[in-house]
Amino acid sequence: MAGRVAAGDKLPFFLYDTPYSAQNRFRDLLAENAPLVLVFMNNFGHPVTRTFAERYADTFDGLRSGGFAMVVRSRADKLARSIGPDTLPFPLLCDADGVLYDLLKIPQRSGGLTAYSLEAWQILRQAKRNGYKPPKDNVLDLPLTLILDADGTVLFSHYGASLTDVPEDCDAMQALLEELDLVPEDDAEPDEDVPIYTPADEAPRIPGLEDGQDTEELDKTGVLRLFDDTFRDK
Repeated sequence: MAGRVAAGDKLPFFLYDTPYSAQNRFRDLLAENAPLVLVFMNNFGHPVTRTFAERYADTFDGLRSGGFAMVVRSRADKLARSIGPDTLPFPLLCDADGVLYDLLKIPQRSGGLTAYSLEAWQILRQAKRNGYKPPKDNVLDLPLTLILDADGTVLFSHYGASLTDVPEDCDAMQALLEELDLVPEDDAEPDEDVPIYTPADEAPRIPGLEDGQDTEELDKTGVLRLFDDTFRDK
């Protein structure tokens, strides 16, 4: 791709590893989960990535109209020591070499402060209190959020301006799908019932209907017998 990926572009199909399976077909992931929300973040050991992965896991049921997967710059074999097939409710695609990151022109920042939002700084501060030691001269990837259809066509693209510039949780992903009108028809909210019944005491006055006419019928059903004398023109 010549530049940043945008709506209308198409991602190539590829094979990917997760911490619990190897050589998975991206084609199959799309077919089973489209529209698929795909979020690219840093390595899984980074506190911001861990924080959002946990949020997405906790709110996964909020995404009702599509699928979700996260891409991280980590080796699948290393993550396999701590992440089993039931640890996360969504796929974790591992791209330690940054093949997809380079393909999609995901920006990098040297020195954490250039990529930190206030939220990211708060997450990192708490992580340091818990013993986290960030690598020196660490190069960080800014996030990317994509929504893809079953053919890999990009329906939505957002390059994050900071490490936390991604959907807040899966409820936010669902809201985004609805806002972009990407909710499958079967998942759409049903139309409201159109009222065709009016209680007798709320029925509108109809010209030509004399007071007291058909009152017994109205009391029983609340429905006007509009089709009596259907052929009377005058």
